[in-house]
Amino acid sequence: MNGMHMVDLDLNLLRVFDALHELRSVTRAAGRLGLTQSAISHALGRLRTALDDPLFHRSAGGLQPTARALEIAPGIREGLGQIRGALAPSLFDPAKAERQFAIGAASYFCTILIPDLLARARTVAPGINFLVVNPLPDMLAALDEGTVDLVVGAFGKVPARFLCEPLYREELVWIASRNHPMIDDPFFARRIVEQPRLEIIAGRPTSGGGAYASAGGLEWRVTTDSGRSSDRRIGVYDAGAAVRLVSQTDLVARVPRQLAMRAADPVNLAIIEGAPRTEQVGMSMVSHLRLASDAGLSWLRALIFDTLPLVLKDVDAD
Repeated sequence: MNGMHMVDLDLNLLRVFDALHELRSVTRAAGRLGLTQSAISHALGRLRTALDDPLFHRSAGGLQPTARALEIAPGIREGLGQIRGALAPSLFDPAKAERQFAIGAASYFCTILIPDLLARARTVAPGINFLVVNPLPDMLAALDEGTVDLVVGAFGKVPARFLCEPLYREELVWIASRNHPMIDDPFFARRIVEQPRLEIIAGRPTSGGGAYASAGGLEWRVTTDSGRSSDRRIGVYDAGAAVRLVSQTDLVARVPRQLAMRAADPVNLAIIEGAPRTEQVGMSMVSHLRLASDAGLSWLRALIFDTLPLVLKDVDAD
């Protein structure tokens, strides 16, 4: 080797290598580690000298690792994980802890879960603060960079570097205003797909009739209904907006049952049971595997699991 010896490699250089290998970007690595891009480039230069290998080549798709970088990456990641585990506090006392958690949650979970979660947390962990953020458009980068601790939603493909924990299965149901002109027709449920309808339009369609909005590589399930029984369709951006608009029009829509059940009493809304094209959707919680030993995040994930039975109605747990 030229220059420094292997024994001169310090922990910070290994952290830089691990971030560059995962993120394939000097800019993102700098953001995650709290360093300047110049510092990242300097550290990469030292690594190249120490290991006598370029390690990464620039391409249109970002940094591409060399064969040597691919060879050493798993061992470096495992070693860094062991060090983090050894240095992490063995206990997390929510009653005394002072910390902020950032949760990615769309309007659905802000209605179903977040209010009760925050209420419980304020009781048992008064020093914990929360930031609830919109999960799009680039939640994957936010999880990678640590600006978001976890995200809840309905997902398609989840990259292997994340922990995806099933929460429960939700049903998509048809809704209509209680003043709909056909609400008392005994054949309304059977003919609901023929009615003028409001669609939740987001993401790209899939063969299963749903859709996934790409969140920087994390596929986010949305409730788009792509049936063609009626050409009389109007689009809206999310299920919460659909519930509000359907209650005041003669349109119908397909939305998550939990959301519809909470809206049925305060607004003029009916769930149309027995209608075709109902569908089960899996809801999950996603966090980064590198934080698996984080006692505080483990507490938050457990609190979410403990809160769900208190807020859900008539669902199948995963």
